[in-house]
Amino acid sequence: MKLNKNASELMQRYLLAVKRDLTGKERDDIAREIESYIYDLLEERYPKTEEVDQAQLEAVLQEMGAPRKVAAQYSPNRYLIGPRLFPIYFLVAKILVAVVAGALTLSFVISAAIGQSFEGWMSVLEYFGSIWSGALSAIGVVTLIFAGIEHASQGKDIEEIEELQKLKIDELPQLPEEEKEISRVGISIEIVLGVLGLAFFTYVRSMGGMVPYFFNPSTEMQLMPLFTENFMRFIPLILALAGLEIARNLTLLVQGHHSALTNWWHILAECANVIMLGFLITSLPIVALDAFQEILAADTYRLLQTLANTGLAIAMGLGIFGSVINIIRKIGREITNPVR
Repeated sequence: MKLNKNASELMQRYLLAVKRDLTGKERDDIAREIESYIYDLLEERYPKTEEVDQAQLEAVLQEMGAPRKVAAQYSPNRYLIGPRLFPIYFLVAKILVAVVAGALTLSFVISAAIGQSFEGWMSVLEYFGSIWSGALSAIGVVTLIFAGIEHASQGKDIEEIEELQKLKIDELPQLPEEEKEISRVGISIEIVLGVLGLAFFTYVRSMGGMVPYFFNPSTEMQLMPLFTENFMRFIPLILALAGLEIARNLTLLVQGHHSALTNWWHILAECANVIMLGFLITSLPIVALDAFQEILAADTYRLLQTLANTGLAIAMGLGIFGSVINIIRKIGREITNPVR
């Protein structure tokens, strides 16, 4: 018995969701055991069917229940928080830690952007220390709350928990990009955008950071400085990273699938991007709006320039935060479940 394409993807999504709620080194073995059990159920339910479709598999998965319910059956006994509440506790803790880390990151970026009490590496160390203490505090509070709920609800049914045990197909995670067939159209679009980016920054570099603008359509085109010298120093690195990304996408087009080479290539490129964004934040201001001096009051011009650079700093800070999380996830995946 085999699964058709849609059913196979649904199976992989279900197993991926189960693995996310499991801990320990044996979660891959547990996932394989669950997969074998599902195939046994399909054999019993559809003995004469050679190829199972998505609807048939979905019927069996609905009987098994939500992935967190299945994963809880394989979780070891916990003293403070039992298997019934632990998946919810773990989810809430992850969300709260991410919110705390994001808020502290945003605060750090804004302080660095406006130059308020920023003392180089000492400020960076204080930032990581605040994330560590904030995450520990958040986990401690969540643990105490759920331990209280566990103690108070022993032997009782909690309607909200029971609702979460039901399987909802739409909430299953999508398969990672590395496990999907590559989209040649999407990769081609990325290559075109990369080439356009190369052309733009090559032009900006040749013009010394100047770009054309029109304040009045009836007048001739003029050039205004948009990027500062601080930013211009990074253009060679930007061009190099863009060229490497285009080369990676071309490799994907030729191979027709993701591989360990392209995955680690992407991880290293993201690491380089994070480092570059960090240096850009410490190099503010990186954009200049000198053309607006002629039409705005001095105070308004300075405020606009400050807002523009602060906004870019916040965007880059959020980009660093998201990229670091993505890098950690990709490295973990390549170590535990490498693509060949």
